[in-house]
Amino acid sequence: MTTRFGVPVPYEATAVRIGVDELPADVRAEIAAQIGGPIASVRMAGGGFSGGFAAIVTAETGRRMFVKASGPDLPFVLNAYTAEAHISALLPDEIPAPRLQFSSQVDEWVVLGFEAIDGKAPRIPISPDEWTLMLRAWETAADALTPIPASLRDYPLPNWATEDLSGFQRFTATASGDISPTIPERFATHVDELAALDSHINAAVTADAVMHGDLRPDNMVLRENDAVICDWNWPCVGAPWFDTVALLVPAHAEGHDADGMFWKHSTSAGVDGEQLDTVLAAIAGYYLAGSQEPPPYRVSPHIRAHQRWSALATLDWLANRRGW
Repeated sequence: MTTRFGVPVPYEATAVRIGVDELPADVRAEIAAQIGGPIASVRMAGGGFSGGFAAIVTAETGRRMFVKASGPDLPFVLNAYTAEAHISALLPDEIPAPRLQFSSQVDEWVVLGFEAIDGKAPRIPISPDEWTLMLRAWETAADALTPIPASLRDYPLPNWATEDLSGFQRFTATASGDISPTIPERFATHVDELAALDSHINAAVTADAVMHGDLRPDNMVLRENDAVICDWNWPCVGAPWFDTVALLVPAHAEGHDADGMFWKHSTSAGVDGEQLDTVLAAIAGYYLAGSQEPPPYRVSPHIRAHQRWSALATLDWLANRRGW
């Protein structure tokens, strides 16, 4: 599918991962012990942008788990998987998420296993029915995360107010920050307005609630009648409606009424239009800044294209709302 912003990346097949043969022998032995027998087959996860091991692993007994593993060569992934192990164990039962089966430290490696979910990764174009399933799943999760659930009150989640999604402020504040040549003129003429909008991001999304922090279609698994939300690596204290907006960026890119979908979602209650525009500006600036960085070590070759496509789609959504 070609959109106005080019061809989106194949979200179901973006990953370049550590293979099972690259795992240390002790890590493979731990996986075998946890799944109840020698490894019979490995089906690698095709989605995602990090390089960590992630696969459905089946034992000779037929028992299956979705296993993740990473070591010190990939410190970002190691930290992400470590956080995911802690947080997944604390999620309220109401949240439609894979249930953690085990987590282990093997020398400098972290290994974790989840129930294997039978389903499929969303693929663009995403149908209206599939959007309904994903938005419904997030509605259930957001309700369980508002206010901050007791199970997560004592966990040191980062506070949203300490996070920096003020990309356009940084662009305008640096001598080399002229991004006008890198984006269409329709958006470039409004960089100062974009910076003014994203300066309010912390106030807009401060809340007594927990955000997923990385909610995208490729972090969900679709089943026939519902969706499961995966990759709880980066939850933080903040308003879940931010995640709703981030989730809907591809919906706008595909030509769906993302604005209407947002306002119909329960997380939008109490949000005003200026706050929505602030979040759109912040998301666009984040993606745009990322798209201009060199590719990190051993990550998906699709990461920068994903960020560029997402930035332009988010800017277009915002531009339509503001009449640019």
